[in-house]
Amino acid sequence: MKDRNTSTKIDPATGRPLPAGVEYRGKGQYRARKRIAGGNRIHQIFSTARLARRWLDTTSAKLELGQFEDTRPLERQTVHELVDRYVREEMQTRDNDRKGHIPAILQDEIAHLPLVDLTATAVRGFRDRQAEKYSAATVVKRLNMLAAICQHAIAEWDLPISKNPAAATSVRRPAGADKKRNRRLIGDEYDRLLEVMATSPWPDDVAFVQFAIEQGTRREEALGLRWRDIDFDRHALSLGKTKTMHRAVERGPEIRPLTPRAARLLRSLQAQRKSSRPGDLVFDIGSKDAFSVRFGRMTKKAGLKDLTFHDLRHEATSRLARIYTNPLELRRVTGHKDIKSLDRYYQPHTEDLAAKALAYEKTNPENKA
Repeated sequence: MKDRNTSTKIDPATGRPLPAGVEYRGKGQYRARKRIAGGNRIHQIFSTARLARRWLDTTSAKLELGQFEDTRPLERQTVHELVDRYVREEMQTRDNDRKGHIPAILQDEIAHLPLVDLTATAVRGFRDRQAEKYSAATVVKRLNMLAAICQHAIAEWDLPISKNPAAATSVRRPAGADKKRNRRLIGDEYDRLLEVMATSPWPDDVAFVQFAIEQGTRREEALGLRWRDIDFDRHALSLGKTKTMHRAVERGPEIRPLTPRAARLLRSLQAQRKSSRPGDLVFDIGSKDAFSVRFGRMTKKAGLKDLTFHDLRHEATSRLARIYTNPLELRRVTGHKDIKSLDRYYQPHTEDLAAKALAYEKTNPENKA
């Protein structure tokens, strides 16, 4: 007696012959098999012979047109495994602020999906679940992280995905996430900030804030500066690790112009040091997290509302724009990756722009309205 799971040439459901390439495997199970390049076979299970035949016809057409993609690798790997690989191979030198979004992806149900099921619909579900608990800006960062992982896998690991399912063109980002922050120091706020920072038990806190204003570096960039990274003769800073350049070993350090005021500040700081060997850190302010807590307390003590340390980069960029009027030159000093990023940090005071217009009228009276 023939086993019921053994393939047969007759469809028990209809009594008709099965299409070529289709096997009956049991009630509601029809396996369609197709030979592809290299002599390998692919197969799918369907509920009816008609659906199996349709899949065979579609697959044959894609093979003939050169549009077929073998999705078997996507069936054997989960989103969790993909993210894990990305963290191991690509994020060892990344800042912790980017790594911090990885657990949110791995702890969501999307992580258990095989890659073949990682569709735009699945990513939208991830977005909506995250939006229930977190701000729009945080959700966008996590979506962008997932999109970056997928894009890297497509470009570098030959993942057979024709379209990035997490890209902004596939999944709309939450509204309100791209709010342009424009906090700048007003009036005597800078003097008040320096005055209160001078009371810190870490004597370099004042110089660290001043350097942020005069040079416009990111906090992590300034924290990692060593005396060997400063070339006073060439007026240059050598930054081996920046936000926009993670593979310094391959590309070499990023060289930025050292502003005159920042140079004078560093020379003064060096003169006060008992030791300023090439490998010594320039600023002794403790850990990044400890400084952040300290800075927050100091701003409150100074009566400065809604001021973060990163706001000083906005302040620095806007001040430096008075010197470097060419945005391409300004970008070389601040280290922004493109003009669009630079625009987010350039926040001129309205009175300064008005003063420019008045000065222009005085020198060009014939252009008055």
